[in-house]
Amino acid sequence: LEMEVTPYVVTKKTVFKWQESFWAIMKDVFDKHYKADFVKAGLLDRTGNELAHLISDAATMQIIRWTDGGFGMAAHNYDGDMLTDE
Repeated sequence: LEMEVTPYVVTKKTVFKWQESFWAIMKDVFDKHYKADFVKAGLLDRTGNELAHLISDAATMQIIRWTDGGFGMAAHNYDGDMLTDE
C-alpha cells in the first residue's frame, strides 16, 4: 500500500501442484487482512479488484511489458529465482 503498487502472486502451480497451497495461503491472508485497503486505494482496478495470480512464464513477459512499473510480485522461491535470472 505504501508503495502504491498492484500486487501479484507468481507460481507455476499448473505444473508444480505443491505450489497450490502457497497461492491459497497468500490469497486467504490478502483477502482477510489487506484486500479492502487495496481496493479503497484503487490498486486492484486493473485486476478486477482481486489479488491476481500469474504463472511464472507469463510474469516474466509482464515484467518486460509493464515498463511504467506500478506492480509488485510475491513469488515462491523457485519462481523468484527464475524471474531474476531472465
